[in-house]
Amino acid sequence: ARRGSGWPPLAPLRAPAPRRTGPPPRGAEVAAMLLSWLMGPGTGAGACCARSPKGFSCFRGRDGEGEGNIVEYAPHARHSSMEFVVDDVLCRGAALPAGPMERTVPTFATGQEAGEYTALQGCPLYTGDVLRLSLGDAIHESVMALYVNGFLITPRGGDGCVAASQPPICRLWSPFSLVEKCQVKSKQSESQWAIFKLTFFRKEGQDASFYFATAGMTAEAQRDMWVEEIIRAMSNLTLSLFPSFEISVEPVPGRVATSTRIMAGYLLQGGPTDSASLVFCELHAYASRESRLALYRDEWCEQEVLSIPICDSSIVSTRKGEYCTVFGINDHLFCTRTEDERELWLRAVSNIKVKLMFDAPDPTAEDLEIFRSAVHERIETLPPPLPPGGQEAVDAFVAAAWGSNMPVAGGRGGPGPAQG
Repeated sequence: ARRGSGWPPLAPLRAPAPRRTGPPPRGAEVAAMLLSWLMGPGTGAGACCARSPKGFSCFRGRDGEGEGNIVEYAPHARHSSMEFVVDDVLCRGAALPAGPMERTVPTFATGQEAGEYTALQGCPLYTGDVLRLSLGDAIHESVMALYVNGFLITPRGGDGCVAASQPPICRLWSPFSLVEKCQVKSKQSESQWAIFKLTFFRKEGQDASFYFATAGMTAEAQRDMWVEEIIRAMSNLTLSLFPSFEISVEPVPGRVATSTRIMAGYLLQGGPTDSASLVFCELHAYASRESRLALYRDEWCEQEVLSIPICDSSIVSTRKGEYCTVFGINDHLFCTRTEDERELWLRAVSNIKVKLMFDAPDPTAEDLEIFRSAVHERIETLPPPLPPGGQEAVDAFVAAAWGSNMPVAGGRGGPGPAQG
């Protein structure tokens, strides 16, 4: 190339590679050739796995400025914006995709009886007078306070003040819950009483239920307010246990076990001793008169934790009420982020069960695409996973959790426990 002409220098000419003669390479030779190519400089596995600034050594592999990127399946993950320190130099903008941070199944304690008031976090979200109904038709005048992670019931004495002789009842929220409005049987007192019920489901043992009532001419309005506030608190708590994700219908590339996926997403699985585990669940299409729900540690689906068979006699259950995100398959309890997602899972599992009941033939590849398309259309119509009240309710939840004295839930919060 001419100096000073502005033209880039020409690449040096290379002699053509000698043509191979003789018999074709054997298996061992082919493997050696592939390994040599993969580990060669600037190519394959020996290439740099993330772009580094000019002049810095390669992050991984051989020295030099690498131009290759590792590309692997990272569902719903954007390229990482993390910072790396290489040879005491801060480097930004690495092109590695975000990978799983935790490789174990997160487990939470849920629905436990809180022995002390200190188990409740932050400021009360809502406080007021209620009547607590217990077995034997006993009625206890009480003050109820709702917190971000539970509620506190303080009995009142005969003079209307807080009864120091009776211990308060402290209970933590559980995502495996049901909120119901109950009807009063006596028509004579129907306009003066309004009852609501909280039920906490358990995988083992009896479910725990609490009955409350409001009284007076505005009893129904008071009950509706209590139910609304309880639903808001429970929904916020449930959503806080889930990562950010989208329900998917497509299999994971390179994972043959996911090839018959119909839908998949994170669910909370109820466990013994009032615990909940966050698992990635994958509903498979039916084959040989059986389907299954596969549980993985995460959405990469590398390690299967449990496989639940689904047949024509499987029991699919749920509970109806003002709020419930729980459904069951046989003796397994699951919880979704929202009621809409619960209905989606129930509909998909129920459709598979109906196919099995009528001995439908195994689906073809075209049938699988139709199933996935139908689920995807339903996913597109789902509202974003937010509690009742939207983002404002989320902000109030966070403020109360940190113990802020700012007004929460439209100014209905308080600076501390209700006083008599």
